[in-house]
This record gives sequence, structure tokens and C-alpha cells, in this order.
Amino acid sequence: MALFFVNSLMTLSILGFYTGYSFRKSDVKKHRIFNLIGILSNLTAAVYLLCIKYLLGGISEFQIYPTAPEFVIHTHRFFAAISLVLMLVMGYTGWKRIRNLHVKLHYIFLPLYTIVYISGLFLFQSKPL
Repeated sequence: MALFFVNSLMTLSILGFYTGYSFRKSDVKKHRIFNLIGILSNLTAAVYLLCIKYLLGGISEFQIYPTAPEFVIHTHRFFAAISLVLMLVMGYTGWKRIRNLHVKLHYIFLPLYTIVYISGLFLFQSKPL
């Protein structure tokens, strides 16, 4: 159930980001709303994962099991952390209307976040191998 919750939030997040991106030129208000939904759902999932990993006994206590070697999982987490920082910087630059940096960052953030999202779907499962 915990993995379903995380995957649902991450799916909502990626849908929010791409929907917001589609409105970037036509409707800035919708662009902001959908990207805020993406940011909040991503942060909720990230905080939840960090809490169950470090405060509540580990992810296996919540029936989340890795399906790949440890170095692959660490690589995924490394790029997920970079993606999280980029997301926060993009949110900040959008909020402060720092348009040049904001526009340039989406060329890095969206592909990276998409790769992290898809890899996360395959790297974890809710039953042990």
C-alpha cells in the first residue's frame, strides 16, 4: 500500500508538471497551478519516503523492496535528489519571475525527472523477490 501511495503521488506529480508545461505560453495561471500541484505531490512523496526510510524502520517495513542491485538503487536516489533540487529551484525561479533561468532549467529538469519517475516504477516492488 505504501508503494501504491508513493507511485500515485509521483504520477500526479509528473502529470502536473507536463500539464503545466503545456500551458506555459497559453495560460500562465494554469501553468502555475498545475506545476504547484506537481511540486506539492512530489514533496509529499519525498517526505513520506524519507520518513519511512529513516524514521520508521526502513522501506522493507512498509513492504517496499528493491528489484535491482544496491548501486543501481543508490544511483536512482542520487539522480532523484538532483531532480528534487532542480524542482525547487524551478519553483523558486518561476515564483520570483527569473524567466531566463527558469526556462533553461526545464530542459534539464523534465527529462531527468521523467527518467527518475520511470526508473522508480521498475526499481521497487511491493513484494519481495
